[in-house]
Order: sequence, then C-alpha cells, then structure tokens
Amino acid sequence: MPSVKPRRRRPLHALARAASWHRRKLAVAAAIAAVLTGISAAAPQGPAMVTVVKARSQLPSGMVLSASDLVLDRVVASDVPKGVLTNPNDLVGKTLAAPVAENQMMTLLTTTTARTSVPPGHVIAPLRLADSALTALLRPGDVVDVVAADPEGEQPATVIAAGARVVTVPEAPNDRAGPGPDGAVVLIDVDSHTAAVLAQAGASSTLSLFWR
Repeated sequence: MPSVKPRRRRPLHALARAASWHRRKLAVAAAIAAVLTGISAAAPQGPAMVTVVKARSQLPSGMVLSASDLVLDRVVASDVPKGVLTNPNDLVGKTLAAPVAENQMMTLLTTTTARTSVPPGHVIAPLRLADSALTALLRPGDVVDVVAADPEGEQPATVIAAGARVVTVPEAPNDRAGPGPDGAVVLIDVDSHTAAVLAQAGASSTLSLFWR
C-alpha cells in the first residue's frame, strides 16, 4: 500500500494571504474615511457669529450704565447693526440718551456723554415743561427755543433760551406713575446765564418750546 506523504505547510503563503486581507481592510477603511471627509467638507457651514454687548434688562432713559446692566451674547453677524459694541467697558459710566429694551444690542448712539463734555461755560439744566406730551416728541440732540408764558396771560410769551440742545429725556422713576402734575422734566445744554434765567422763569411762568 503506497504511503501518503504529509502535505507541506506553506507558512509564507499563509502570511502573504493574511497581509493581503489586512491591506484590503485598510483600503476599505481609508475609502470610507475619504467619503466621510468629503461629505463633511461639502456640508454648509453655520452662519458667522460675533459676540456683542446687550442690555441685561429694560433700562430707562437718563440712567448711568454700570457693568451689571450689560451682558455679552453671541449673535449672527449679519444681524448686527453698524457700530455695535463688543466691550462692555465702552459703555460703563455713560448716560443713556433714550430708553433701551431688554436684550437690545448696544451702540454708542444709545448714550450721551454730555454730562462730562459740555462746552466751557455751559451746564446741563433741567427744564420742566407745562405740556408733558411734548416730551414724547423730543429726541436727544434736538435744538429748541424755550418759551416762557405768563400763566395769567397779562404778559406776552418770551423766548428765554434760544438754540438749547436737548441732552436727554429722563423717565419717571416709577414707569407707571407717569409725569407729575407739574409736567415732565427735560435736560438741556445751555450756558450758565441761561440756566439761571430758566430756573427763575420756571418758578413763575409756564414753559414750552419750539423746535428749530
């Protein structure tokens, strides 16, 4: 009976097959990674974002801003108005020229530095108007003539402050209270002499104004 020769093992051939199999697995993995990378590159990017300064809550006109009144927030860059601020320190210590809504983006146009930058010889003077409805029409920067009228009508009305600049229109401390019975107060930029005339006229006359 012929003897059966044992089959010779071919370790090098088996090793080559294993290496070839691993190479195919690596090639497949690389192909999948390339596809995923291409999909990621082709996916649209999110909108550009920017960090801006916002009002933490509703703020009244005439108040001096502090750091606690402001907050930083990320917003879509295309929604940002020109001149928006990104550093709260640019606003701290400045006075609001008009009321600000909660979460409103802040610019320097929302404030006035008139309290510290009036011309030499000028002051910020309070002006109490007889018709408080006029204050709703006033805006910071308006130039007006202040008129004093005799409450009894015995004397003609007189312009006592010509070309006064409106600084701000402060709100009442309690928003629900509204203006007092004697009218509403407006802050205006005038020279020192005119401020004294206004103070004297306010005690004895009815004050109103005209826009220039």
